[in-house]
Amino acid sequence: MKRYILFPVMLVALVMLSNGVKAQVEDVPNPLLQYINKENGLRFTAGARLFADVAYYHSEYTPMKSGAAITDARIRTSLTYRQFYFYADFDFSKGKFTQKNIFVRYNFGESPFAIHSLKAGYFNEPSSMSLNASLYNYHFIARAAPAMALSAGRSLGITYKYYDASFFADQGIFAENKYNDQISGFQGVSLSGRWLYKPINDEDITLHVGASFHYARTNTGEVVDNVFRTNMELESNMQTYVDATTKFLSADVPWAKNTITFGPEVLFKSDDFFFRGEYIYKRIYKSRNDRELFENQLGGVWSWTTQESWLAGNPIRSSKFQGAYAEMGYLIRGNAYEYDDEYGLLGGCNSKGDLEVVARYSYTELNDINKGDFFLIGKHVFYPDGVVSDYPPVSTSIGGGRLHTATVGINYTLNQYVKVMGEYQYSNLKNVYYPLDKNFHQLQMRLMVSF
Repeated sequence: MKRYILFPVMLVALVMLSNGVKAQVEDVPNPLLQYINKENGLRFTAGARLFADVAYYHSEYTPMKSGAAITDARIRTSLTYRQFYFYADFDFSKGKFTQKNIFVRYNFGESPFAIHSLKAGYFNEPSSMSLNASLYNYHFIARAAPAMALSAGRSLGITYKYYDASFFADQGIFAENKYNDQISGFQGVSLSGRWLYKPINDEDITLHVGASFHYARTNTGEVVDNVFRTNMELESNMQTYVDATTKFLSADVPWAKNTITFGPEVLFKSDDFFFRGEYIYKRIYKSRNDRELFENQLGGVWSWTTQESWLAGNPIRSSKFQGAYAEMGYLIRGNAYEYDDEYGLLGGCNSKGDLEVVARYSYTELNDINKGDFFLIGKHVFYPDGVVSDYPPVSTSIGGGRLHTATVGINYTLNQYVKVMGEYQYSNLKNVYYPLDKNFHQLQMRLMVSF
């Protein structure tokens, strides 16, 4: 236990003893402590952040757990040496250690016209605008559900980025599993990219339009009954973290092989107003060893006698899902909204006295149900063409849930280190596994501390 206490103490002491330490008071995301050696082009920083949430939930049948929780507690460090930049942060919330981001970036050179860089390590793939925004700079307590359910998250890979005042292009290649610890199979691969055009981009107004694209090939899985099976899970919480359950919005997609995700986006910001939104479409193509599956079932009680009849009784098709969100905010008091050209994102409200109101609507569709299929809640099974039979039915329907959500909130920045957020949210759910749960109400607040 002592070593866990002594390490951060020694780290802070080391930084404080250096004559290059100074307090960052201009911008909260910058760490409070840093060491700068201008002669060698060296800069080291150490910082931390804490999110403490409290939430009250009201549902019609299945209860959610109201209460309080530490939803984020991170230590982060960075090291800049000439054109190299190294960053790492780790989460200790919920009583366990979680690796978040760890990467190195090389900038080829900066100019007033364009900036090129290479980035390698573990970080968010260049996909959804929502997922690529830091929660500290986000204007809502949680990210939009369609982005969490359908977009690519953190992966191990390498990207090339180009940006200037008018264009932004970030693309790369990623591994399916960051630790190569899958049960069976060799790693798959994904290709991700996000591209933006900014027809207006000055000190007062920014407008960008663009799109993201993601292709993934799933190769990892497990062997069941001598057959190699792949699988993909899509899920999101209810846009809250005190009770981060994903059971209401969760789709299990068997035999997933090739996945395509596409998402157009738009962002507009002026000094005191912003609007942004994106639509996300995901299609999952499947592959399985039909011959081996057919042979494994021969001799059983419900055995098919020919492969053709087995294929007719065990159909397979691709699955498709979609979602969208729109967000807006108005700055009642404080400094103007800012736009970050390097990441193609809206900045946060991090100056003392900033007060804003925000609103969001989101739609997430994880249902992919065949027309005419009937779901029997007692057996948790879809019956094709609405016919309930004793013979084991096989349906390609997936009931992951459909969620409509409206959110309003107010955010206030006490000073450059402390921010308070409050929200009310109404959600309407349609999920065959939870037929009695339709309307959800939640109130939540967050205290954010960062230095």
